[in-house]
Amino acid sequence: MIKIGLLGFGRTGKEAAREMFIDESVRLVCVFKYHDNYLVGKEVGPLIGLESTRVKISLCKDYEQVIRETKPDVIVDFAAKRSIMHYIETTARHGVNIVICSTGYDGEQLSQIKKYADRIGIIRAPNITDGINIMSNISQIVKAQWPDADISIIETHNSDKGGISGTALKLAENLKDTEHVKVGRKIDSAREENEIIIHKVRLGGVIGRHQIIFGNPYQTITLMHNSISRRAFGRGAIRAAHWIHGKTGYYTMADVVR
Repeated sequence: MIKIGLLGFGRTGKEAAREMFIDESVRLVCVFKYHDNYLVGKEVGPLIGLESTRVKISLCKDYEQVIRETKPDVIVDFAAKRSIMHYIETTARHGVNIVICSTGYDGEQLSQIKKYADRIGIIRAPNITDGINIMSNISQIVKAQWPDADISIIETHNSDKGGISGTALKLAENLKDTEHVKVGRKIDSAREENEIIIHKVRLGGVIGRHQIIFGNPYQTITLMHNSISRRAFGRGAIRAAHWIHGKTGYYTMADVVR
């Protein structure tokens, strides 16, 4: 059994916590929220429909003290964009490995994160689900065998989500052979050579759906992954936590599902 700390207790964090309590191969030992509200200090179990778990929600300002007391093996970060930047030095100093599911990191920030990879194990996973990463691996096989195909990505999320999903950007990054990735397009513009176009759709309460479409004259191939429950993120996080436990170095979920 490995001990997990959870950074973030929003919609996805709550479902991840539920999976971690149910799974007997891990033990959730601490949960953090960045902002102070009525949840801080309460037991996690009753908040997600489970019995008492004796794990209470802590504020991130108490991060180091709680880490010192609970001694997690791995921190799973489902908090806001770029959240781990505030805590990575403390996490590394205590020898705790990290699974980064938060998004929004630029190249300089990723370089800073990678500096700690000689001390701890780090997985960067903009989408932690098994399925999306298996689809990404398959898409690279299609790309290798069909190098001249046009590629478009359609990402669909709930109406409240702004911006382009980190998952869509990561899928495009894994497939591109130029720096030419476009988001959307004007009605009267034609496709440019080698570009990958990302389209976003916002509908109701959709959790997350990603499609990769390859097209040549007279035929297309469509790959699709659909997240039907946020509990899938919890399952992926548990798998990643087991995989990174005891390792050092910088990895992605492609390494985990390979």
